[in-house]
Parts: sequence; C-alpha cells; structure tokens
Amino acid sequence: MHCLTPSSRSARLCAWKWLLAAAFTATLSACGGSDSDSTSTAEDGGGQADSPYLAAKAGDVLKVRIDELHPTQPSVGYDQIYYNLGRKQPDLSRYTATAAGYLGDDANDNYSRYLYRTERKRVDDYCADNGQGGVAVYQPGKTALIDPSTYACQDAPPTASSDAAVLAGLKTVVIGPAGALYLTDGHHTFTALKELADGGDALPVWVRVSANYGDASSDTVFWQRMQDSSYVWLKDAAGRSVAPADLPQRLGLSEMADDPYRSLVYFTRGLGYSNDDVSEFAEFNWGEWLRDRAGLALSAYDLTKLDRARVTVSNGAVAARAGDSTTSYVAAVRDASMKMVALADTDVVANGKTAADLGKLPVPAQASDWNDLMEEDVWRTDTNSSGRYRSAGKAWYALKLRACGGAANTQPACWLQ
Repeated sequence: MHCLTPSSRSARLCAWKWLLAAAFTATLSACGGSDSDSTSTAEDGGGQADSPYLAAKAGDVLKVRIDELHPTQPSVGYDQIYYNLGRKQPDLSRYTATAAGYLGDDANDNYSRYLYRTERKRVDDYCADNGQGGVAVYQPGKTALIDPSTYACQDAPPTASSDAAVLAGLKTVVIGPAGALYLTDGHHTFTALKELADGGDALPVWVRVSANYGDASSDTVFWQRMQDSSYVWLKDAAGRSVAPADLPQRLGLSEMADDPYRSLVYFTRGLGYSNDDVSEFAEFNWGEWLRDRAGLALSAYDLTKLDRARVTVSNGAVAARAGDSTTSYVAAVRDASMKMVALADTDVVANGKTAADLGKLPVPAQASDWNDLMEEDVWRTDTNSSGRYRSAGKAWYALKLRACGGAANTQPACWLQ
C-alpha cells in the first residue's frame, strides 16, 4: 500500500501513514463493506414476502444492493452520469509513476494530481455518498469499490442514530408493497455507481427511509400515496405523462431514458440555483419550466460544442457577453441560468413549486462570479497551457466520454486527443 500524504514529502510522516494504513486494515469492516453491521440488510432482495424491509420505519437506515432499488422516475440526465464515469475511471498509465509514488494532490506532480482527482475521488465520493465521511485508506491502481478490502472510509456506516447532517445527506427510499424499495432521491448517484467498472448491481449503498407504504391495500393505493407525497415523477423526457407501470424496474443507462434538460439543469448548479436544500425532483421541475415555459429550445444549441459563453453584469442585471458563443453547450447553460435568476422568488416554476422552493439564486454580484465558475465547472479541459493536469469541467468530461465511446480506462488514446 502507498502512504496517503496529501501535501508533505516528509519520510517520517510517510512512515507514520504506513502504520496508520495497517491499523485501518483491521477495521475495514466498520468502514466500508462488511455485511455485519447494525442496519437492516437484505440477502434475498427487496420486494419478497420475507423481505427484511417490510417493518422498516421512517428514519431507519438500510444497507442495500443497487439492484434492489426501483426508480420513481422514467429518465435521468445522461450527461451528469457521463461526467462521473468520465472523470472517475482514469488511464493509470497516462503519467509516469513518480519515484515517491502517490503523494496526494501535489502541485508539482501530474501523476499524483491525476490519481488524487480521478481514481481517489471515485472512492472518496462513494464513502461520502454513504454517510461515511470520505476515504481514509486508498491503494492507487488497486482499489475497487466492490472490494472493501482495498480501501477504508473515514467513518463507520451510518445508522438511524447518526448525526443529523449525516442522515440528511443520505439518499432516500420509500418502502412499498412486499417490502420493495422505491428510490426517491439518488437516481443519478446510484446509476453512476452501477455503471462504473468497479461498481455494479451488487455494490452496497446506505439509504434512509422516508416512509413505509408497505401496508397499501393495492398498487393503485400505493402509487396514489406516492403522488400525494411527491415521491414519484410521472413525466417522460418530453414532458408527457406516464403511468407507474411505465417506470423502469431497475436503475441503469440501459433501463432509463435520457432527459437533456435534466442534464442542462445539473450544469446550472451554483449559477441559476442551489441544490443544497430542495425537495425531490427539483431539477425536473426546473427542466420542465425551461422546456415548456421559459422558451429555451435545446434544438437551437450545438450540445457537442463547449465554446466560451460569458456574461456581463451591470446595474444588477446579467446579460450575455457580446462576441461569445450563442449556440454552444456553455451558452445553453448560461442562458438557462440567466432565465432562472430573472425570476422572482415567488414565481411559480412548475407543479406548484416556486423559484425559492427550487433554490433559485440571485443575480451574480459581478461577472467573474459566473464566468470563473463556468470555466472551472463546465467547459475547461483537463490540462492547462503549461501541461499541468487539472480537474476539467463537468460538461467536458461528459462530452469527451460521448465522443470517445468510453472513459479513459478503456479509450486512453482518444482521451489524449
């Protein structure tokens, strides 16, 4: 195992980290993968007569497999998932391994920076999404999410008595008839985990129970309760109504349709709206508004281009900067964000949700607030003019994966073009 030393090359500290790693090995079952824990688990799958989830209560925390989760929406934004797949599955031979090995996010070492911001991020995000803080021990080039012996999270798996902030960060489910698990938040996160080469259907995740409707007298009653509680999104990518029977049975890109407006809204985070404290399906409400009422037609944009599209801010108003692209993916993100912040907090966006309900942000105080964020978060490449590796924009990863037909771990030559 390589020692994990994010910023120091000290031999003494490195040696200490080796000892720390050994200590963590003894506690891996508490930090990321043992089947023995205090939360409910399933050996035979949800939705069975003997499902262990039948008696789960609101607030309970369950350890489940991804293939036990039933979607409550017909589509996802593929580009949000492609960003995760493109960033987190690196070409491990891209940079020559340094003599000191993996040192963390080292400013002068492309090998270390690349691993820290790609492969290690994959593990760090998995731990965080499961309420376990982040990654504590990580083995460069050898870590696989499906194999908990190859890494350790910082914290033990969550339980119903965990800190409130940990519980609030967990994805959520509703218990349905026969103890089936219906995912109400986390479709993109768990679909990405399923599609990762070291993830898959059997990958364990921890979820929090929002409600138990397992006592519903019929499927019709169950789905009506789901709709009354806003726990289901019954519209397809074109905004047409669908029936509960039309929902996919499993997560996955092969199971769920692509909603490009849902991807667009994801890229407006931090610009047009904040996702920090919004209800389930907030992004679909924004997407419906942009498509049906705000007059933003994605057909007017070339979603394969990332040409720069900046803004100006004058007298409290934000506008497109003259001379920049009006048709690139970045322009679509900019234009959508401008429409969002132009709303009053009390304006109804969709389905009775106001702009404030959906996390609308104010007009930026200065143009650089948006221009810098769009560069860092949306369009920039993963290497600067000096050849230094950096984290690229989310849309750049998504488009690169589309163009290459896979991530850098399977299409290394394409990712270097």
